[in-house]
Amino acid sequence: MHPVLTRRQMQALDRHTIEGLGLPGPVLMEVAGRAVADAVERILGSATGRVVALVGPGNNGGDAVVAARHLTQRGHPVELVLFGPPEGRSADLLHQLSIAFKLGLASNELQTPGELGAWLSGAAVAIDGLFGIGLSRPIAEPYGTAIRLLNESGVPVVAVDVPSGIDVDTGQILGVAVQAEHTVTFQHPKPGLLLYPGRAHAGDVEVVDIGLPPRLLTDLGPLAEHLDDAVIQTALPPRPHDSHKGTYGHLLVVAGVPDRPGSALLASRAALRVGTGLVTVASDPITIGRIAGQLEALMGHSLADLGPGPILEALAGKTGLALGPSLLPTPELRDTILAVLQKTRAPVVLDAGALSAFAGAASALADHHGPLVLTPHPGEAGRLLGLDSAAVQADRPAAAQALAQLTRAVVILKGAGTLIARPDGPLAYCTAGSPGMATGGTGDVLTGALGGLLAQGVEPVLAAWAAVQLHARAGERAAARVGEAGLIASDLHLALAEVLAQR
Repeated sequence: MHPVLTRRQMQALDRHTIEGLGLPGPVLMEVAGRAVADAVERILGSATGRVVALVGPGNNGGDAVVAARHLTQRGHPVELVLFGPPEGRSADLLHQLSIAFKLGLASNELQTPGELGAWLSGAAVAIDGLFGIGLSRPIAEPYGTAIRLLNESGVPVVAVDVPSGIDVDTGQILGVAVQAEHTVTFQHPKPGLLLYPGRAHAGDVEVVDIGLPPRLLTDLGPLAEHLDDAVIQTALPPRPHDSHKGTYGHLLVVAGVPDRPGSALLASRAALRVGTGLVTVASDPITIGRIAGQLEALMGHSLADLGPGPILEALAGKTGLALGPSLLPTPELRDTILAVLQKTRAPVVLDAGALSAFAGAASALADHHGPLVLTPHPGEAGRLLGLDSAAVQADRPAAAQALAQLTRAVVILKGAGTLIARPDGPLAYCTAGSPGMATGGTGDVLTGALGGLLAQGVEPVLAAWAAVQLHARAGERAAARVGEAGLIASDLHLALAEVLAQR
């Protein structure tokens, strides 16, 4: 797990380091600029082609100037392109420009954005030092035209801290954004580099330690986390030799309808693959009849109806409940879920139809007695919040946090760059996974894996982190085996076990 810092937090960390500790800004800029120069050299390889550094008016421009100076000293031809009037430039940038001019670095003052095309012609690499993490408004001219010309030039770009034009908190494009091949970001990853579309503009992201003391992080309050595979090991440690199936819980999966019975199998088999001792599938009699021959290690339970009585009866003796895949989002289902949440203290996962049943009424879910985890995709999250999916996607962190607080639940906002939110803590980001997972049923597999971890007694937040990371890694592994286009949800089952076997 690695801390992820928002714009406000990163700016506060910089300020505490410079003003509180007295570590000068130019010293930090020197380390940052050297790291950018190193990245440029890796792209150049053995070539000595010309480098063009686009220098904006702020400290990102100063980082680019430092990088240009180091590249010049290493024998690379470098040209500075300066944006904005001198009076609008930061003090640290002016300091770095003064040094660069004394060393004879070539520079050009941009008068019209069209000039940039000629300067980029024949360049081997460009450095994007136009804007950093402070940008929160749409790109204005002449920067917009300059960014478009840079993107059209085909010159590989190394971005300083964040590609110019990306909102560092949401990953959204502020009108137009630099398309970088490599981004050197400083000290900690930022949300906008982990979330699309910003992530697609960042290229390969390199996090560089520039000397900001880690102990200052405690002054910033709760910090978001970037998930890694360690959470899987933490959630599922090695098993003791004297364990038995009862040691690892019993999950009840309530899912499936006659014309879509597969979701029940997808979720239930995933629960088995993450080590759940026992898994029972509960559904209507027709669905149970249709899947009976495929239950194998699973157990089936025919429900008289989807009322709270039959579900609570089936839940007796179970240690977890996963409810919702393929179920119809009716008012009756909503009433059943509310009654179950009032009666049970077992951990509950709600997905699909169980979520859509609460469209516009998400606050009702806050009245639950046991742990609750929701797994919406953007459309379901939008329905719960009274928004459209585009609004959810425009600020995924805010949507996930709002839903977690509204429902007092752990929320897994699915998608490319899945987020895990909790009502009383910071976000977690998952950047693992494969585009091949964009196929029907993969969400059911996540529901089952998560329910299985909860049934085994894993604490809800950790279970959500581990299930998401495990599911994503399984998607990568399955795609490597069958290809992204040919991947189907059931390919994830064996891949889950294989990922666990590699721990």
